[in-house]
Amino acid sequence: MDSQIILQLVSLFVVVASGPLVIFLLAFSSSK
Repeated sequence: MDSQIILQLVSLFVVVASGPLVIFLLAFSSSK
């Protein structure tokens, strides 16, 4: 229905989820 709101929610979720994920990947690659 409201594709604009859904798009904003998806982009916000991606940003929030990619934050800790990038930190985890950096810590994992540096520990090896």
